[in-house]
Amino acid sequence: MKRRSRMTILWWIIGLASAVAALKLVIVWAEPYMSFVPRRGSTPPPPGFRPLDIKAADGSRLHGWRTEIPTEGPVFLYFCGNAGNLSDRDDLMTRAGANGLAVIAFDYRGTGESEGRATERTVHSDAEEIYNHALGTLGVDSKRLVLWGHSIGGAVATELARKHKCAGIVLEGTFRSAVVMAKRLLPFLPVAWFMTYKFDNEANIRELRCPIFFIHGFQDFTTPHSDSEFLYKLAAGPKELWIVDDADHNDVYEAAPDTFFPRLVQFGQRVVGMEIPAK
Repeated sequence: MKRRSRMTILWWIIGLASAVAALKLVIVWAEPYMSFVPRRGSTPPPPGFRPLDIKAADGSRLHGWRTEIPTEGPVFLYFCGNAGNLSDRDDLMTRAGANGLAVIAFDYRGTGESEGRATERTVHSDAEEIYNHALGTLGVDSKRLVLWGHSIGGAVATELARKHKCAGIVLEGTFRSAVVMAKRLLPFLPVAWFMTYKFDNEANIRELRCPIFFIHGFQDFTTPHSDSEFLYKLAAGPKELWIVDDADHNDVYEAAPDTFFPRLVQFGQRVVGMEIPAK
């Protein structure tokens, strides 16, 4: 009888371990698909922009857009959200250029005309490729470079800023971390235990001392504005927080058309050449 009880317990343990291992495999397999919703296709640049093509270290082609790059003043390096491609930001970029912003933007792998497949590792490594292209090929001093990240692009921007110099960061509608987002979406499953993707703005911002401009729509139902408020409190360097009353996740620039781009310009002009305090 005791032997049968021990065997029953053993089978329960084996079954539980198998279920945990299966859940781990499913989460690791699903992470790229849950994190990125790409759309391939042609992405002709909007007025005021020209195509930008870069070959990554592994030979993959990265495609994007850029404006004319001035010899002085801020240059914004834009990291988009996880869905669609640059064509979905056509209006945003057109208005940015029309308001005097110098911008460099690119599509993540597997998105638009960029080759390959986006993962957390590749978006971070490709961000470094674009950063190095801006400095080396386009001749932009790092003290003029403002990293502008929307949603998941905010985590790309903070990770890049953690490793490389920049004038400042604009974080628009970003989140605390991938783990926090997963807990919200699947609160009854221990997915955070098994996740390999981090996209950890919390950890990154704790290390940063450069100026950060947080922007968030009050009506954002994708990532709550409380995430930007939380991150704002973590930031140790110069910082600003702007919660836009009538804006959702993707339409802040439309909800505040008369102030959004001027505030970006003002932030960029203010942080260029600013001395960054030591950590």
